[in-house]
Amino acid sequence: MRSAALFAHVAALAVVLLGTDRASAQQHAFKQLSPKDGLAQSQVRCMAQDAEGYLWFGTLGGASRYDGHSFVNHALQEGLPDAHISAMALDAHGTFWMASGSTLIRTAGRRLVQVALPTGPGSARILGLATDPQGRLFVGTDGDGMYIRDAQGIRPLDGYPQDTAAFVRNVLTLSDGRLLIGLRNGLLLWDNGTCTTIQVGDEEPKAISALAEANDGSWWVGTFLDGLFHISTDGAVQVYDESKGLLRDYVRSLLVDERGRLWVGTKFGLNILEGGRMRVFTVHQGMPNDNIWCSYQDREGNLWFGTDGAGALKYAGDRFVTFTVRDGLCSDLIMNVTADDQGDLWLGTYDNGVCRMDGMAMVNSLDGLPNNTVWTGLCDRNGVLWFGTNEGLARIERGVVRPLPQAAALADQRVLSLFEDKEGNIWAGSREGITRIEHGERAIRFPAGPEGPGRSVRAIVGDDRGHLWMATEEGVSHYDGKSFTAYGTADGLTDSNVLCLILDAGGRLWAGSTNGLSYWDGTTWQGIRLASDFGSNYIDLLIQDDQGRIWAGTNNGLFLFRPENIIHNPDAHEHITTNDGLLSLEFNLNAGFRDAQGRLFMGSTGGLVLHDAVRHVARPPVPAPVVHITGLRSYLQDTDWSGQSDSLTTNGLPSGLRLAYRRNYVTFDYTGISMSAPEDVVYRYRLQGLDEDWLPATDAQFASYGNLPQGKYTFEVIAAVGDGPWSSPASFQFSIAPPFWLRWWFFALCGLMLAILLFAIQRYRAIRRERRERTRQLMLRSRMLQLEQQALNANMNRHFVFNALNSIQYHINKQDRATASRYLSSFAKLIRKNLDASQSDTTTLAEELERLELYLTLEHMRFKDRFVYTITVAPDVDTTQVRLPAMMLQPYVENSIWHGILPMDRQGRVDITVEHIGPERVVVRIEDDGIGLERSLREKEHGEADHISRGIEITKGRADVLRKLELTDIRITGPEQKPPNGQGGVQGTRVAVELPSGTVGKSTG
Repeated sequence: MRSAALFAHVAALAVVLLGTDRASAQQHAFKQLSPKDGLAQSQVRCMAQDAEGYLWFGTLGGASRYDGHSFVNHALQEGLPDAHISAMALDAHGTFWMASGSTLIRTAGRRLVQVALPTGPGSARILGLATDPQGRLFVGTDGDGMYIRDAQGIRPLDGYPQDTAAFVRNVLTLSDGRLLIGLRNGLLLWDNGTCTTIQVGDEEPKAISALAEANDGSWWVGTFLDGLFHISTDGAVQVYDESKGLLRDYVRSLLVDERGRLWVGTKFGLNILEGGRMRVFTVHQGMPNDNIWCSYQDREGNLWFGTDGAGALKYAGDRFVTFTVRDGLCSDLIMNVTADDQGDLWLGTYDNGVCRMDGMAMVNSLDGLPNNTVWTGLCDRNGVLWFGTNEGLARIERGVVRPLPQAAALADQRVLSLFEDKEGNIWAGSREGITRIEHGERAIRFPAGPEGPGRSVRAIVGDDRGHLWMATEEGVSHYDGKSFTAYGTADGLTDSNVLCLILDAGGRLWAGSTNGLSYWDGTTWQGIRLASDFGSNYIDLLIQDDQGRIWAGTNNGLFLFRPENIIHNPDAHEHITTNDGLLSLEFNLNAGFRDAQGRLFMGSTGGLVLHDAVRHVARPPVPAPVVHITGLRSYLQDTDWSGQSDSLTTNGLPSGLRLAYRRNYVTFDYTGISMSAPEDVVYRYRLQGLDEDWLPATDAQFASYGNLPQGKYTFEVIAAVGDGPWSSPASFQFSIAPPFWLRWWFFALCGLMLAILLFAIQRYRAIRRERRERTRQLMLRSRMLQLEQQALNANMNRHFVFNALNSIQYHINKQDRATASRYLSSFAKLIRKNLDASQSDTTTLAEELERLELYLTLEHMRFKDRFVYTITVAPDVDTTQVRLPAMMLQPYVENSIWHGILPMDRQGRVDITVEHIGPERVVVRIEDDGIGLERSLREKEHGEADHISRGIEITKGRADVLRKLELTDIRITGPEQKPPNGQGGVQGTRVAVELPSGTVGKSTG
């Protein structure tokens, strides 16, 4: 046992040196941003947040804009007249202002615009900036007094004593619209053109170095070497100096946070004043640097402190505090926490035995502990402390190690877990199984094996039935008092290597393994993975708080969840990391403890973590990030869009972007600004015009789209912190032009070319058609001439001429000169008309009937009484207007005489009738009462075709040719046999020749 007096002396000395209570010895987490993280320079003089959510840091080397992930720096070469940024402010119009030397700077997207004061170059440096709800900007200078910028421009502040109050150190806008102005030699209150001097402390003027307004309207005034003053609303003044716990009387910054706490920045660290209690934060409480220049609270409630040489610090809050060897612990590697019957906490360590948390006692191998590596601890119902070490079991009574019987000492065994059952028996889990120690003397061993609990029993819990559940490297083992039942991955466990167990308030058993979380629902095991990475699913400890929530310590921080929620939604948990105040993310095996006050103690590789739910004021949920589209790239390369857009916005993005169809691979860069948990920001995006819905959440800060078709698109991205609410979308519109073959002018050109092609084809076909038609016409006319010649030959065939001449000779021989003369005259006239008709394609129906009558006259004179004929023309038919091919009717008349009438032994008859059958059609009917068509064909079957048959064929051919030449439309029906009469006799044949009643062609003669 170490000397208690020594530890008491050390603790008392720490209290005196820190000037505060013992709680100030806790380690708090601060996130440091320095030049190695991208900050422009390590000396931070001012901080502020702009309207877009970016956090700005003013340094001696320029201005740095921070989005939670990275920095964008502005130095002299980016438009600053001076590298020293002394003040920052955001006005009510959303314009962000900085003071660089004697020049005002306002931001315009990615650009900085200089605004000079009326005094011109060489004027005094600007040391203070403040804005009011009306959007006015107040500018305090070191030598030129105060200025105001409003809608009328920049001018000296109305009613301000420029001559006596020229050296302004800082400016503060009060909640009622008035202005506090800190000077090198006093404090002024400006109220719409009236300045009043405010006395700070005694009558001696003070150099004002910092100003702040409390939530109740009172003022805090920091001075140079005179300490801190509190001026209440009734004018009462209270002084805080080094004698009252202030680290230094030179106050550099003041900040009243959203909880009403006052943060005082000095060269030696931070003071925090809360409820009249002064605490300190220095390098001894976890600050990387305690030389504070400025302080700021962002819109998410995060506290930021600018240092002189260590960059910017973000305070992670007091939700978690960590105790280390610097705070009096005997080791930073706490493996278990055990409370004795007096409520004192005993810490088992990995390398230095057991020590009491208040530093008043320590036990290690020199005091009889089997080994200095202590894995587990237990206080039994009798107040005796039990500790499992690397080399057996130890029993401590009243601070003294009491030896155990050899069987119960478990010498040379690594004791990993301890549990006391309802009967007071101590169960000790080891590498080789489990041992039950009865009354501290008798030991019953249950070795690992098929019938035993398994190897490396790391945790033991008992249920309400008195059964034991054990976490082993072979799964979960259940002991019902008689036998062991093993559960492994085949039964639903996420992994067989189980590290910790806990029973929740609902009686469910939870098991943490090296590969996730599992719970027993009474019949089966169900697995849950807390995240996708390995460290988050390596669960070392499980502990339950007073609210029934379970805390899971992993190799990647803490996970907090309610059992009933995570069962239905595996993402229903909170991931706690260094941003929330943890100094280390790796927790130790089953190193968790909840004391009687509900405080949680958890051992990590960086010390003992304390969470006091009673003292901790829960912060509101983290708001949705502010999301911005920060860049657009083509084929993953930075691109100059000036030639493809209407203009560039102040953020450098193209407006009215129109992409060529070959540049259809684009990448969007975006960021979601969350100062509270930037590493937990996730994004969802979609491209309207391509994506039907938001794509799944991702932590990537870019999105690429390739081979985009033509069209108009809108890219949208939203962000959230973890499973928090989603932000409003940031959007960007652009279009991709169609390829030239899909442009209107290309369609027009193609249409024109197609029209030209079609016209050319049509013209070519028309020419060919015209050529073919001319050829056809020539062929038809040639055929027509041939047929006309044949018709002439048919009408003047040698038989007819020979018979006619014979008849004439016959009458001459008979000395019948009159008949011979009449016959010869008619024959000559017929020959002349036939020769005349051969000179033209057509003739009139009158001429054709005249010719036909001459033929009938000759044939009648020749055959005398063998036939009679009639030619009847309807009165309404003008035969002079009806045209038809010459010598067309004679073959049909000749056929009637020669093949219909002459073969009879009686007199025949030939009737020729002309009449109208329509308004523009005339029909010529030739009928006979001869032997008929069928008999005539039978008699000619064995004979040669005579000229009459050939004449009919020639006539039909001439009619067909005329139709094809489209000169006329002549329709010939017959010859056909007329139906029999009532006595069964033959009525002869008939032919109908239909002719158009108008002009049928143009004469070629």
